[in-house]
Parts: sequence; structure tokens; C-alpha cells
Amino acid sequence: MTTILGKHLVSRLTAFVMGAALAQVAGAAFPPTNSIVVAVRRGDCLAAVRLLNPEVRSNDMQTAFLAGRLLDEGICVQQDPAAAAHYFAHAAQLGDKDAALDFAAKVGLGEGTDQDYERAGELCRAAGFDPEHRVSSYSLGYACTLRGASGKLLRQSLPAGAFQPMPGAAILVQFMPATEQMRVLKTPHVGSQEAAIGAWISRPLINATVETEKAWQSALAMVPRPDGARLGSEPVELPLDVDLTLELPLQKSKTQERQSFQPRLFQSDIHGTTVAH
Repeated sequence: MTTILGKHLVSRLTAFVMGAALAQVAGAAFPPTNSIVVAVRRGDCLAAVRLLNPEVRSNDMQTAFLAGRLLDEGICVQQDPAAAAHYFAHAAQLGDKDAALDFAAKVGLGEGTDQDYERAGELCRAAGFDPEHRVSSYSLGYACTLRGASGKLLRQSLPAGAFQPMPGAAILVQFMPATEQMRVLKTPHVGSQEAAIGAWISRPLINATVETEKAWQSALAMVPRPDGARLGSEPVELPLDVDLTLELPLQKSKTQERQSFQPRLFQSDIHGTTVAH
């Protein structure tokens, strides 16, 4: 067994975002000049993997987060959600809020770590969600797990140009855990299809609300069923990360060969959630 990021992570994240609310809706914004991002965008998976240090402890915050995303979604490497959890946890420990949210979803899903909605909620709150404690940690953990799962589904399924180019694209939803009702509050600007010959008006490339609702329903079916008695009726607002910076190159090149990447996980001295091998 390996231990991975417990209360120590929560305290670090709380200090990192102290006083911050969910005032700005944003997804993960990947710097366009980052060498790993550049390699992925040009379809050079071999170069991207060479830039990822497989020793978790040696990664900086940004590299660890990128390694987690690539492993989690099978971008340029063989998909390994359990290993991705370690990278998200390491990046979160170094102060990356987006990585902390992805790790919280792993805790809620039980991927690479023990399944625990209460713990997932604590991690999400420490990363800046529900700072006023309007919902229970258990309800928040369930909501944050759905957020992570549906965001991942959208990133993997949306077509190129689904949204007008913008870093950190996100969809804002409101969710009521007890009733499992969700509604879309806000979406990025949707991209347009070219107008048909003889037509003057172009059509939206996607219906963002419909696609979000479909992904959310799929997430509801795939996450562990919660204890309904522990879910509250208070609504929680959540941003779904739909930044397609990393996903689109793989969509465009379906024959792209994934590279071998064997992450070397370390024995952590940070106690908390256990990760089974």
C-alpha cells in the first residue's frame, strides 16, 4: 500500500485559496508555450513523453498535472487512471487547484485510491468550492465527482471548434445532490459551422446545453451510487472543464501511436487516503 495526500493537502490548498470563492468560472488553462503542450498540439507524442519525468517526486506542478491528464485520458500514452491519481495528487500538493479537483474526482470514483465522497468533498472545498460550507462535504464530494467525470466525457467527445477559442473554457452548472437535478447556467461561446451554399446564416456547431446534459447523465450512471440519506437539497454551482487544448490533436489523428510511459510512483510520507497497487 502507498499513502497519498491526506489532511496535509487540504491544509495546503486551503491556505492557497483562502478567501477565494467561485467568482471566476474557468477550466484548466494550459500555457501555450509549455513544451509538453506544444509537443502534444503538434502531434509529437514521442517528444511529449520524453518531457515527462516518470519519477513523480521530480515533477514540477505543471508537469505533474499534465502527466495526470495524459494518463487519465490516454493522450499520447496508454490510459492509466490509477497512475493519473498520483500525479494529480502530487500537483495538488504543490498548489495546483485544477489538479486538486481532478484528484478529488479520483477519490470520489475510487480510481487509484479508496472511494470516499466525504474526502472528495473536503478536497474540493479546500480547492475553493463552497467556501461558505452551504453543503455537506459528502454532497459536495458527490457533486465534484460528477463534475470531473462529465467534464472528462465532454473533453473527449466534443468536436474541434465546439467553442470559440479561449483558454480555460468552462461550462457552469447548478446541481442539487438529493434530487440529482442539474441545469446549465452558462457556457462558453459556441463555434459555428460554415453556412451551406446559398445560405446566409451559419449554424452553431453543437448545442452546448444538450451535450452537457448528455454527459452529466452518463456521469450519473458511471460514478459509485451515493448514500441518499447523506445528500442535501442545497444547490451547488460547478464549472465543467471543457478546455480542449490536449484532446483535439488526438481527435484529429485517430491513428496516432501512444507511447510507452511507465510512471515510477513513490512511497509518500504524507498520510491520508490509501492507494492500493
